[in-house]
Amino acid sequence: MHVCLLPTEILLHIFTINIQDCKLGSSPRATLAALARTCRHFKEPALDILWKDIIGFKPLISCLPEGVSHTDVQRKLTLKRPILIGEWKVINRYARRIRSFRVNSPELDMIDNQVVQVLMSAPSPAPLLPNLHSLRWCDDRERFFPLLSTLLGTTITSLQLGCTSAFPSFAQSALLVSIGGRCPSIRELVGICVGDSVESSDAICEALCGLRQLSRLDTGALRPRQFLRLASLPSLRSLDFTLVTHDIHEMQPGPTPTILSRLDELHLNASSESVVNHFLRCVRLPSCRSVKVDVNYSDLYDEPEVPYDPLDISRLIISLSKCLSPALEKLQIQFAFDFSPFIDGDMDTLSNPSFALGFDAVAPLLPFSRLTDLQLDWMCTSAISDASLKTIAQSLPQLESFRFGGAARWLIPPSLTFVGLVHLIQHCPRLHFIQMSFCAMPVVYDTDPFFFETVPNEKITILGVGMSPISDPHAVVGILLKLLPKLHEVTFLDWLDDDIPAPPPFEQFDDGWDTVNEILRPVSYPTGSAHGTAPPTPNTIISGTTQFPAQNGVPSVLPPIWNFASQSQPNLSNLPPNFMSSNFIQSMSALEDLDPSMFRTDFEQDFREWFDSTGVDLR
Repeated sequence: MHVCLLPTEILLHIFTINIQDCKLGSSPRATLAALARTCRHFKEPALDILWKDIIGFKPLISCLPEGVSHTDVQRKLTLKRPILIGEWKVINRYARRIRSFRVNSPELDMIDNQVVQVLMSAPSPAPLLPNLHSLRWCDDRERFFPLLSTLLGTTITSLQLGCTSAFPSFAQSALLVSIGGRCPSIRELVGICVGDSVESSDAICEALCGLRQLSRLDTGALRPRQFLRLASLPSLRSLDFTLVTHDIHEMQPGPTPTILSRLDELHLNASSESVVNHFLRCVRLPSCRSVKVDVNYSDLYDEPEVPYDPLDISRLIISLSKCLSPALEKLQIQFAFDFSPFIDGDMDTLSNPSFALGFDAVAPLLPFSRLTDLQLDWMCTSAISDASLKTIAQSLPQLESFRFGGAARWLIPPSLTFVGLVHLIQHCPRLHFIQMSFCAMPVVYDTDPFFFETVPNEKITILGVGMSPISDPHAVVGILLKLLPKLHEVTFLDWLDDDIPAPPPFEQFDDGWDTVNEILRPVSYPTGSAHGTAPPTPNTIISGTTQFPAQNGVPSVLPPIWNFASQSQPNLSNLPPNFMSSNFIQSMSALEDLDPSMFRTDFEQDFREWFDSTGVDLR
């Protein structure tokens, strides 16, 4: 063996790369098993990688000698007898290699009660998996809690529990309280539900506060007092929770807000924007770089009859601007509101201009010049003009993702046009995704320097347009590809009821955007890209177009029809010599399913013979 392969670290690195680059159709685990059987020097590092990430208990039971385990009539894994000491040593030989372990409900349903009892009666006082670092237990059935307890140990740094109820039972609370003593080194704790009572909640919070290395906490419902206590943990950097308050005045701000200077990420779930407003007035987050707010009205006893109160939204954004610092990089605000009742009934609410938020409502966000991700896709932005969007784009030049009023079915015609889209492209060159509603009406841009001199954005491949009205889809595609040459798909909101026509100017928006996607969809060509397909380009749509009578004063532009029959056949004889790279030939020769006899000295000549255009129809 070469001296470079002697260090175990090198073998681990090579085997890991081999699994990552494993060819389609082959099994990475089968490859590792084969490496482990190759030689003694390969055995240990190959087994370490093979057993590093395990799902369910079945692999451990499969290590037992034949005849000890079997599948019963219910197709569950069971045991014929208890496990002997020597057999436990075999299991431990592989269990000590496991670093990441995941258990879902289907995996637990595959084993019967005998297997559970045996696993719980392991002879070693150490945890069943002594070197486990990451544990995902996605099941909340109490009868499996004793088995879960056998996995909890001091080596665990990441723990995810599948708590589906808003408030856990007493047994779940008891298990959660024990985590602090069993897993003192935890850094990431996900899926924790705090308390079936006030007393249980306080006990769980007390236990969590003892985790001195905890950096990420994803929990369920927290009362304001509990939040403030957990958020003050010196090591905590990320907190995801649901704010519960039965009395909104419980959160009235004191003389000075509480400063939480260590949090980097905050995800807040609440039942109304009023609750969020009161919360934000009580705290200051000077170091927070990512904030996500989810308002879910379903948590209320009576859901509101309107999507939101525009004044509450303005107050919410003002509160955010005061609570957060200019270091903010990501801001997402989402409202879970069902628009379908308004479409099935009275659509006056969706077309009421009073719900359209103006520039003044979003202006407090302009100082956050470091924002890379801004998501306000639930709000109605129909009152935002192209000039206002230009100011927003100039103030937020680092934007990479911009979702602005494109996720709700508002029936108020937007004021934004292609001009606003151009402003975004000009002033936010890092954008890779845009979702917003605008009037997609064709404009003549070839003679307009504002359009003609705009540097195209080649990062955006998908554009979200929400409920954008559209006229002349063919001309719209030409404009979009001038601005976004890599665009291959447009996403839009479908109309929820085919029996109720959408009001003007939205009556044809879904058909229009369907047409846009049909044009953008890659078309097969005889020659072109490496995959034999090439999407339409601005030139293929604009050049050679036919002008039709104007509609509403705007000339209609339609693309020519591609005629594949008129395309000339490619001639392989015109290919230059040595047109195939050595890397390509080496890759082809390494294919397992390719007959080695196919390769002769002049592979390129063979290629010409195989794919001669005189004998094969290449259309």
